[in-house]
Amino acid sequence: MTQNIHSCLFITLFCSFILLISACTDPTESDQLVFTNATIWDGTGELHENAALVTQQGKVIEILPMNDSSFPAEAEQVDLGGRFIIPGLINAHGHVGVAKGLQTGGPAESVVNVSNQLKKYARYGITTVVSLGDEPVHAFLVRDNNDPADIPMARVYLAGEVLNPETPEESRESVKRRAEQRPDWLKIRIDDGLGSRDKMSREVYSAIFDEAKNQDIPVAAHIVELYDAIAAVREGASLVGHSVRDQPVTNELIDVMKENNVCITPTLTRELSTYIYRERPDFFDDPFFTNEIDPLVIEQLQLPRVQEYYRSEEADYFRDALPIARENMMALHNAGVKIAMGTDSGPPARFQGYFEHLEMDMMQDAGMTPEEVLLSATRVAAECTFIDEELGTLEKGKWADFVVLNENPLADVQNLRTIEGVYIGGNSVDLSSHDQRSENQEE
Repeated sequence: MTQNIHSCLFITLFCSFILLISACTDPTESDQLVFTNATIWDGTGELHENAALVTQQGKVIEILPMNDSSFPAEAEQVDLGGRFIIPGLINAHGHVGVAKGLQTGGPAESVVNVSNQLKKYARYGITTVVSLGDEPVHAFLVRDNNDPADIPMARVYLAGEVLNPETPEESRESVKRRAEQRPDWLKIRIDDGLGSRDKMSREVYSAIFDEAKNQDIPVAAHIVELYDAIAAVREGASLVGHSVRDQPVTNELIDVMKENNVCITPTLTRELSTYIYRERPDFFDDPFFTNEIDPLVIEQLQLPRVQEYYRSEEADYFRDALPIARENMMALHNAGVKIAMGTDSGPPARFQGYFEHLEMDMMQDAGMTPEEVLLSATRVAAECTFIDEELGTLEKGKWADFVVLNENPLADVQNLRTIEGVYIGGNSVDLSSHDQRSENQEE
């Protein structure tokens, strides 16, 4: 009798354990969240009309026609009323936590400032930012201690302080030290600052690339000139930051980039930002811009002494280089080199969120089709920054990071501004939470 009781108890406990495991590993239809009645561009190039995006626990399950027989009728539904869904946009070259308003250094270096910036990116539909250099430690604290879906904000990948060693031996040591911080990227500058400093030597950055490979950390190389772009890719750069701005690109650069599957982030708005404030820019009257910007910053940028700063020889150089940068972007794109949307936003007057939309406008104006721009800002950006296993497209198993739009972005990238909703890990971003006064307060 006792043995039978023990046997029954064991069977009961075992069955309970199996049920518990099943509940944990095999979520039911009721756990799903389905976004219905939408036109879905999934980032692979496929357009799904009259469709539903099925998500579960923050991940994409599938995209189904609304009349599909397997439609999860028991799941919670969000009716999008015929709106458009695209994957969350990715800025493959930004900077987080390096400025606050027009100030750099101390005022910018706080967890609150970093978080505010990532929330701002998200409100603009930029759900992921690859931050390439000079972020404060606070950015690493946000990355390591916050789930971006819990309080929805843009996902962030970080490089830390830009490396600037002077010898190959210092190069290897600096990479090893930086590896202890667990950066997602490393960043170097191969640039003499228009003659204001010595350019990093090839033997120095070759050692950086070699040690970074040993540490399994990709390296982004800031360049200005064609020769440096070619040399950086040959020596092991994983990403070219900025367009070539001194002369037209050559077949040599095209061939070496394609051979090594290296992408470029054009950052056309970076050039624009060097001179645009010499006069009052038109976007100072754009509500899509002003709704997110401290009015004091706009006032400061219109001061005569500030406008004069943007009339310098350096500003003139990059103003004159912008057409070359734009043409080189298109030459590389037409030759099959991958273009990842990137802006260099984050330093003073390179406005996060808005500049990503401005960049995509400029890419379209340069000759890319709306869909090519969208691919550059989603799937291609994810591939170029090695995050495509989880992000960049709305495919099964990837994070449910997406933007809901009122107008068709495949007709015109300006329609990316018609944001109705943003979701990160299946959770809605609060589009109305912005308060500029809180950004101006000292933390």
